[in-house]
Amino acid sequence: MDPLQNRISVLPHEILGEIFTQSSAVYPDAPIVLGAVSRVFRHVTYTTPLVWSHLKLSDTDESRKTRLWFERSRACQVNVQVVMWPTAKSAHGVDATVEAPAAVEALRLYTARIASLSLRTDTHSQARAALGAIYSDVSPTNTTLRSLRISVAVAATLDPRAPFPAIHSVTELETTNVALGTLASLDLTRLRSLRVVQPLLSAPVAADDILELVRGAPSLQRLTVDARIADEATTAAKADPCVVVVPELTELHLRANNVVALLDRVMVPELRVLHLDDLDGKRANASAEIGATLHQLLVRIDRDEKSGDHLRVFELVGVEVERSDASWKQCLQRMKALEVFTVSSPGENIIAVVDASIEAPRKARPIKAGFAFGFGFGAPREVGTSA
Repeated sequence: MDPLQNRISVLPHEILGEIFTQSSAVYPDAPIVLGAVSRVFRHVTYTTPLVWSHLKLSDTDESRKTRLWFERSRACQVNVQVVMWPTAKSAHGVDATVEAPAAVEALRLYTARIASLSLRTDTHSQARAALGAIYSDVSPTNTTLRSLRISVAVAATLDPRAPFPAIHSVTELETTNVALGTLASLDLTRLRSLRVVQPLLSAPVAADDILELVRGAPSLQRLTVDARIADEATTAAKADPCVVVVPELTELHLRANNVVALLDRVMVPELRVLHLDDLDGKRANASAEIGATLHQLLVRIDRDEKSGDHLRVFELVGVEVERSDASWKQCLQRMKALEVFTVSSPGENIIAVVDASIEAPRKARPIKAGFAFGFGFGAPREVGTSA
């Protein structure tokens, strides 16, 4: 036996079990590999249920792999990944009707123990077939899925008669390149976190579709939109002038080219964090437009008798705030509880420039640094200091 392997094998089985559990979170097939190393490793692997709490399936796997993982994990919740590779038809851009692999269909027997599900497919039909095979007509009392991620490689026109199945327990949803009109069928009444990503090369999404999705999620607390939004002129026929109330939303992250189209039509009385990354921030009057839109948003919040001075963090990327825009002074006067105010400005201190009488938030600063969307700025430095 290798000396290093011998030293590892004498570790307490509880420690080895924890190491193996962390390994399986990174590499879900680790239990099979580790169990083949030695008798000690095999014993620890097969007697530690949490080592089997991560399962990755592809369309080449057999149903016995699914059964093995759920049997070995005993009563533990399992995090499942499903990867479905391109079919002959989908390789030519055709969103053909497909059937879910046997290993995916076998998951239907274990819906009460699936904590999270990540689907990475080539087409919408594959994603729909996988979800349908697992959750169609499953009783809500037999479903424990909390986190759902759907990532589709090839955008396609969907048949509205074939929606996703309802999954009543989902509280976190992340989609990439998925048609928004198909998501309402999932049942979003318990949703707490929603992240919508559309690649830049995909068709832009309509603000109406985003708002309709949010309207169906009354418990939503965090919303992230990373997509191109269609111009209002192209969606005038569908325009709904009503403001959508999102009563529990506390965080809003927008990385889009038309953020005004969304901010103009939402009411968020509990908003605490607002990140805006304007992909079209170099347009003329961008500073004035964003300032005026933000001011109207704050006015709507102040009109709500139940709302308080909730906004704590405001970050704006892609737009240089002009000192001549009076709307920013009005915004700052309403941000009474602000703690972090981060913008790009040609001035030395945007708050001092706008109104010297306004008390600066604890972390107010102009920025000259790279931005990691939704996580703030990397290595920020005050304007005028050395790099």
